[in-house]
Formats: sequence, structure tokens, C-alpha cells
Amino acid sequence: MGTRKRAVDSVGCSILHCECGALGARSSLVWHVPYRVQLRCAVGSVPAATLGRLRVRLREIGHTLSAVSPSSAFWTSMTESPLFVDVEGWRFKYAIDRKSQVLSVLEVSRVSDAPAAYERAKADRNRY
Repeated sequence: MGTRKRAVDSVGCSILHCECGALGARSSLVWHVPYRVQLRCAVGSVPAATLGRLRVRLREIGHTLSAVSPSSAFWTSMTESPLFVDVEGWRFKYAIDRKSQVLSVLEVSRVSDAPAAYERAKADRNRY
């Protein structure tokens, strides 16, 4: 699909620390900065504005994922199912890498091509 273009949108994977003296005790509060977004497929034919909106949407997803308990059954489901997000007539297949806190966009297709992409993903899921 056009020129191969890769990008990394670094939302951040670092941890912010803060010391708090509330109630006379020193404690450390830790916040995890949400997931980074990586485009790992050719996106040359996707308009730049659409890619910008995709990054915003995936950052929102990353913020939400940061709040999910590591022991939640949600994570098992996420590793067993293909993930898709639709933005302005484009469908993006993505994966979550919890360990490195990265959302990777793996495939892109026009929505008109999406049923075929969905069937391929469904067939891939049924192979395992």
C-alpha cells in the first residue's frame, strides 16, 4: 500500500516518582506513563490527518490499559483476539505488548477491504 513508512510515537514508557509527606509519613507514589504507539506496517496511502487521529485514539486506549490490573482476565482475552480500530474509513489491526508497553499497528486497510481482513484474522485465530 504505497511507500513504506514507519514511525514511533513515544507517549512514554517511563515511570514518574513523587515523594509525598502527607499525614507526616514519607511515601512514594508511582505513576506509569501510558503505552507508546508504533506503526509497523506501510501507511503511505493513509492521510496524515487520519494517522494523527489514530495516534490520539491509541493513546486513549493506552491510558485505559494502564489502569487495568495486571491480574485481570482482560489480558488473556487481549492476547487471544485480534484488535481493530476504525478511523475515518480506515481499519487498523493492532497488538498490545504489555511488557514493553507498546501498541503496535500491524495492518491497515480501507473499510471497504475490511471484511476480507476480518476473515483472514478470524481464520488465523481458528488455527490455534
